[in-house]
Amino acid sequence: MKCVEKDRGMMCGAWRLDQEIGRGAYGVVYLAAGAGGERAAVKVCRRDDIGDERFERELRGAKLYRAIPPQEGLVRMRDLVETEWGFYTVMDDEFASDSAASSGRAASPFAAASGVYRPKTLARVIEGEKALPLKESVSLALSLAKGLDVLQRHHLLHRDIKPGNVLYVKGQPVLSDPGLIVEESDAASLVGTPGYVPPERFTEAASDIYSLGLTLKAASFGRQVEELDKGPSMEADTGAARFPTWWRILNKATDPTPSRRYQSAKALIKDLKTLRLKTEIASKFGSRATRVIVFAAAITVVAFIGYLVVSNGRMSDEATKISKEITPAKGFAHQVQVALNLGVRKIFVPVIMPQSGAESAMSPLGS
Repeated sequence: MKCVEKDRGMMCGAWRLDQEIGRGAYGVVYLAAGAGGERAAVKVCRRDDIGDERFERELRGAKLYRAIPPQEGLVRMRDLVETEWGFYTVMDDEFASDSAASSGRAASPFAAASGVYRPKTLARVIEGEKALPLKESVSLALSLAKGLDVLQRHHLLHRDIKPGNVLYVKGQPVLSDPGLIVEESDAASLVGTPGYVPPERFTEAASDIYSLGLTLKAASFGRQVEELDKGPSMEADTGAARFPTWWRILNKATDPTPSRRYQSAKALIKDLKTLRLKTEIASKFGSRATRVIVFAAAITVVAFIGYLVVSNGRMSDEATKISKEITPAKGFAHQVQVALNLGVRKIFVPVIMPQSGAESAMSPLGS
């Protein structure tokens, strides 16, 4: 298929190139429309424009990426077409609709005032909002880390993770611009965006972790990459209870020494999920009314346990431990954990579900 000039404008196969929306060292990206009104971004790479070395590198990366099935955290490549002058790729754009009718959007999403369409990227979000809230930052990190994990499971390096290459598709962030993707065994060449390249260059999985960490710092700290060493800006969500934990995760991801970084996206995801869980729990128990209700419930559970134990004439060591733990001096979350985890699991359940024979002898309360 060729990219040719027709009555409707420049065409690449069935795609009409409506507007240039990006240009870099490896090609030009256009907003495109399909015959049925579907939308996409088409990247055109011409050998004569970028030179043989860059062209072969870009084509190799596109082919490696094309072989990966669509996954969370990665932009979908719909097609890759080689021609006599080069090649072009068809990728999801911001709206990722199968057709204009199905998405409820016009076929040409140009801004009404300027007539210029700019895809939504993390770089644009940072420009407008300065710094993302902690909850949104953690969600962003998980999405991108999942995409990176897919690449790592295929033994690939992205080598160009940065805010400008994080695209929002249907509102979800994904890693885009896979042109510099390479197999780990062939990652010796010096490429990448200045400021996001790790000290050791791109040689292993931990190298992409470094770039991802800097990208997340820029989003969460409200800083440009060259100012990240100043720490979070005034606009950053530093008042969030779990921000210090988030900061430690990012600092580990961006440690200058590769061996001290997360060695895989999978390891990073594990810590991010733990942080998200703790943040969600804290938010659920954050209101005063909720704390009062749960605390009252915990005290009721403990009182009932005490009644059962005393009525059986056996104040066990476990019950004594619980009664000592549940005091005003202890933190709220700790009180609830002790009351529910220790009390309900170890005392309450055996009482209300009596067993017989040898099994009954194993109960904390006996027969």
